[in-house]
Amino acid sequence: MNDFEKQMQKVLRSSERELDTETTQRLVQSRINALNAASKRRMPRFFVPATGMALASVLALVLVLSPSVQDYPSNQEEILLSEGLDLYEDMDFYYWLADEENLQG
Repeated sequence: MNDFEKQMQKVLRSSERELDTETTQRLVQSRINALNAASKRRMPRFFVPATGMALASVLALVLVLSPSVQDYPSNQEEILLSEGLDLYEDMDFYYWLADEENLQG
């Protein structure tokens, strides 16, 4: 702490000691009022866990009652066979087309 800060601290401490009785009583009453107001606004202790449990219950209900997701084939071969069956049936045509393009190009 530099000299200026030390000097200001001494001035403030001395002004604290020299407060008149009326000002001291007003400060004490203001402090009491502030503490009482803060304690009145505080939420009950059970509110946070109860809210968490309610949200967890709602989430569980949504997951249980939601419609199930359609099962998709997990195997890639099943997907190719089910969606691209026409491609495999016409494979000879595609080979012929590729040979023709190679001959011309």
